Amino acid sequence: MAMDTVGSRSLLELLNGQTHGLNHLDAAAGLAEALEGVAALHAARLAGQDIDSASWRKARRAAVAQTDAQTPGSVAASVGTCIEAAAWDPMQSRSAVSDTLRGWMNARIAANMAVYPWGQAEDDDMKQVLETLHAEDMASREPGDTNYTNVFTLLEQKHPEKAKRLRAYYRQQKSQYGKQWRQAALVMQNILHAADGDAPAALIPRKHLFANPARASMSISPDGQWLAWLADGDGVMNIWAAPSSNPRVSRQITRDKRRGIQSFNWTYVPGMLLFSQDRDGDENFQVFGADLSDGSLRALTPSVAGVRTGVQSISRERREEIAIVSNARDARFFDVQVLNLRTGEMQCMEENTGFSGFVVDAHYQAKLAVRNTRDGGSEWLRRDATGVWQPWQVFSAEDGRSSAPSHFDVEGRTLYAYDSRGRDTAALVAIDWNSGAITVLAEDPRADIGGMITDVASYRPLAYGVTYERFKLHMLDDAIERDIETLDGYAGDGEWRLTSRTEDDQQWVVALSSDTRPSSTWLYDRKKQVMRHLLDLRPELTWVPLARMQPVVIPARDGLSLVSYLTVPAGAEEGDLRTTSPLPLVMLVHGGPWSRDGFGFNPMHQWLANRGYAVLSVNFRGSTGFGKRFVNAADGEWGRKMDEDLEDAVTWAIERGIADPKRLAIFGGSYGGYAVLSALTRYPSRYACGIDVVGPSNLETLLASIPTYWEADRIRQHRAMGDPATAEGLAQLRDRSPLHRAAHIRAPLLIAQGANDPRVKQAESEQMVAALRQSGIAVTYALYTDEGHGFVREANRMSFNALCEDFLARHLGGRAEAWSATDYPGHSLLLAQHTARHVA
Repeated sequence: MAMDTVGSRSLLELLNGQTHGLNHLDAAAGLAEALEGVAALHAARLAGQDIDSASWRKARRAAVAQTDAQTPGSVAASVGTCIEAAAWDPMQSRSAVSDTLRGWMNARIAANMAVYPWGQAEDDDMKQVLETLHAEDMASREPGDTNYTNVFTLLEQKHPEKAKRLRAYYRQQKSQYGKQWRQAALVMQNILHAADGDAPAALIPRKHLFANPARASMSISPDGQWLAWLADGDGVMNIWAAPSSNPRVSRQITRDKRRGIQSFNWTYVPGMLLFSQDRDGDENFQVFGADLSDGSLRALTPSVAGVRTGVQSISRERREEIAIVSNARDARFFDVQVLNLRTGEMQCMEENTGFSGFVVDAHYQAKLAVRNTRDGGSEWLRRDATGVWQPWQVFSAEDGRSSAPSHFDVEGRTLYAYDSRGRDTAALVAIDWNSGAITVLAEDPRADIGGMITDVASYRPLAYGVTYERFKLHMLDDAIERDIETLDGYAGDGEWRLTSRTEDDQQWVVALSSDTRPSSTWLYDRKKQVMRHLLDLRPELTWVPLARMQPVVIPARDGLSLVSYLTVPAGAEEGDLRTTSPLPLVMLVHGGPWSRDGFGFNPMHQWLANRGYAVLSVNFRGSTGFGKRFVNAADGEWGRKMDEDLEDAVTWAIERGIADPKRLAIFGGSYGGYAVLSALTRYPSRYACGIDVVGPSNLETLLASIPTYWEADRIRQHRAMGDPATAEGLAQLRDRSPLHRAAHIRAPLLIAQGANDPRVKQAESEQMVAALRQSGIAVTYALYTDEGHGFVREANRMSFNALCEDFLARHLGGRAEAWSATDYPGHSLLLAQHTARHVA
């Protein structure tokens, strides 16, 4: 690549970083215009056009004028300096790239330091204090005495707190310089690497994709006084918090040392939040409370073997109480209880006598009960005048899985729900509690309505979401019209989600992301319509070239449309849904099966694409969100049409020249693990290898060992897989169980299991491993002794991904990052390998 092209490409990459920063400055219109002008010249240069010197001078003058208009030392001024440096023809100025890189780095430092609690007032105060100390020291000396005391030593002696603050500020500034220099080096490495069009992308370290993130799940308290998030502490993810006015003055709240904290919720008690923990993945959760005012922690529900508790509702109408669910009384069903956060007193509000769940109102009264019916449908019940539960809304088996209640308005007069009766996709409806009249608020012909933004006071829906290929938010109330428009602008070609908000609804915490940009979290001021950056989930990937995810709708053999997502290695694309040559392909199968894959940043896709594979995720029949016909088409089709959907998608990829038919792998967890085993037994010559994570091998033993508290959903499980109480159902379960066809497998298989999995027991994997060994089939068995249904602990997660990477490289020929078991201290992996005696 010619050096003038490399120079312009480098400058364009750096300017793109400033574009993102300008989106979040209050007075950036003029700078944005200047940046746009400079970027246009470099884009033209990249396209092969000659740019005269007058054009460069004009762009430079515009940048200088806008920079001079900014407050000296401000973030905007730093950005302007960077734009000025870039406004040179790289063939005429040898220092253009280095000067711009320096300006880029200083602008990033200025932006990061701008949120540090040290402003102009602190600067002026510190200057005055130091000048006074110096003057006092000079006045105290004899004439001719030149042994002056260092003014910072005097500051330590006379103003220790100010000295401490100054040291902290300098440390922060110094750390930013080191961090941004490292980031600058990475930027240039990636730019120069991209200049060599034939070279594969640099290997992304696994830890940048799968290690515990630096910070995650940031949330603001209802009163706006606190920010809390998850971050590494004691080697696992723990809760940290800081005043929202000073987020850098943070402290660790929880001290877990085993599996870490996965999530938390704010309460309406000032400074109090809730979190849940189980024991090594057994999913028998216990609820805890944390008081940020003094850092105290306490168990809010007792720790009892086999008992599972969870938070049902947190209402501003009963601020010092929460509603929880617990199966302590009857292991099969969850009662609704009200817990006083101050006293710890617990009161049972509703005993569960066989319902799958309840919807409580704003005062924690169980107003609606949900019960599954014998035919696989459901009914929603309300109490009559005598207090007896009576059916109110009835749903057939066809509608039962795609319809569900959401919540009541604050007065309990309207129930908001998702309802597919009379249509294929679930609509958002409002049901009048007194008359039963149903008003359709929103519907979409291709996808179910899923998710909404509600008014904080009335709980009335203000906007709703729809996801077919990609998520889209639609407005119901113009109260947030300006907010949606503003946030759509910030998100650009990506997406945004509202993750928390203050009780006065003036501050929103928003997550921005795209398929090539990991999530970043921002504090959005609704009044000013501006955003303040809070955190990046994966800052190590900020300047790493990532692969695009392409949505595609693949036809199934019976005409169903399978919404799928394809990612290929960067540089391997040749137009939409085409590659330069057939690639080894990994089919990723989601769990559930009543869930779905979606568009966005996916670390699995990025990891595998970076290693040289095409990656395909398919929403096979039974996936949720695509209407009742699609989800119900999976009933009775485990090991049959659900497998065939995946087979049709693989065939599509081969026929389009995307996938090499001799280098295919299938990889999935939970139901996805079952799909791996089923595909390898039904299509033994199709795949070169498979990876099954916590997948059931025997549907009969799976149904016999599911958790007791799944009792209310047992009928739907039987409808999907087969009823073991009938001869026909039992025969179907046995016929669809991969264990009974294990001898058909020819491809090498990696099976991974958590020893404490309450859903898919350890025996499901071990009976399959035993059958494969008996048949002389190559199998690697990875057991994690302190995990459940999936791998949570970082050392376990990292060692498993490394194991998978080696396995795929061995059988598909992709790239792999070197590793050894000692790289992940504390992992609980027990590994057993069995090589094939024969391959037919």
